Amino acid sequence: MRRLTAILVSLLTVCLCVGACADEFRPLPIDLTGGAPLNTKNQSKADGVEIYEDPTIRVEYHRVESREWQCTYYYALISIKDASQLRTASADNKFVSNAKVPATTMAKRTNAVIAINGDFCASFSGNKSNNYILRQGTLFRDTIEPGLDMLLIDEEGDFHIYKREEDLAALDKTQIDGKKVINAFQFGPAVVIDGEKVDDEIIIDYSRSPAYSEPDRRAQRMCIAQIDKLHYMVLCCAHYGIDLPTMRDLALSIAPCKTVYILDGGNSTQMVFMGKKKNNVTQGQQNIRPITDIIYFASAWFAD
Repeated sequence: MRRLTAILVSLLTVCLCVGACADEFRPLPIDLTGGAPLNTKNQSKADGVEIYEDPTIRVEYHRVESREWQCTYYYALISIKDASQLRTASADNKFVSNAKVPATTMAKRTNAVIAINGDFCASFSGNKSNNYILRQGTLFRDTIEPGLDMLLIDEEGDFHIYKREEDLAALDKTQIDGKKVINAFQFGPAVVIDGEKVDDEIIIDYSRSPAYSEPDRRAQRMCIAQIDKLHYMVLCCAHYGIDLPTMRDLALSIAPCKTVYILDGGNSTQMVFMGKKKNNVTQGQQNIRPITDIIYFASAWFAD
């Protein structure tokens, strides 16, 4: 009997260990695959804040109707375990084609916890047609759009800004500070660099933004920010929106951002949380503008 009891205890211990090891963290590959499948059990809601959390990622999504900022704005605070969880995707994963789909489509395909529109990398985009495109460690287009700041994200998930005044064509954009660049964007401008505000007169200079951005006028806007190591924020505003200096100040009022970089806006402004578009949804989830690419954050917690 004692021997049988010992065997049963051993078997139970093995089963418990197997169960404990069934879920595990694995860094995501630097390629165009997506993240770990999402588990709705990791969702919660408290005081109007929607949360997704597992051992590798925490996302807090907020919606704020603000008299102070005279707009409705949406933001998410994101913490990840590994830099590989900050990822990019395009409509057809070619990045330089004319393909476009809603952000929700790309977000669902990649198991994105949260996704936002990128920098409109289509090959037919007028005076944006030459922007530099390096995504998921692969260089898709090695040309520069003059006049635009560049955001580089290295293999440790840190943000770096190359200002338009630098010789962007001559600079090595595949590595920075000895680290490999995983994703690079050219839209902008950068409105916070190294924790310091960029001056208003620089931000509202039309020559520093894509021609259609109108930096000094109210519009829907999208930005991505790094707060600290593996800690980020995405932020957008609704409807008539705000100008770029106000967008900068709004971002800094929410979190002590080290870097804030502007992405495509207008009707392309799309924030998707758990597969659903969250901003400007008065027309539901159907009539969502097709776009070229997304930036997203994914889980790396795999359940066997």
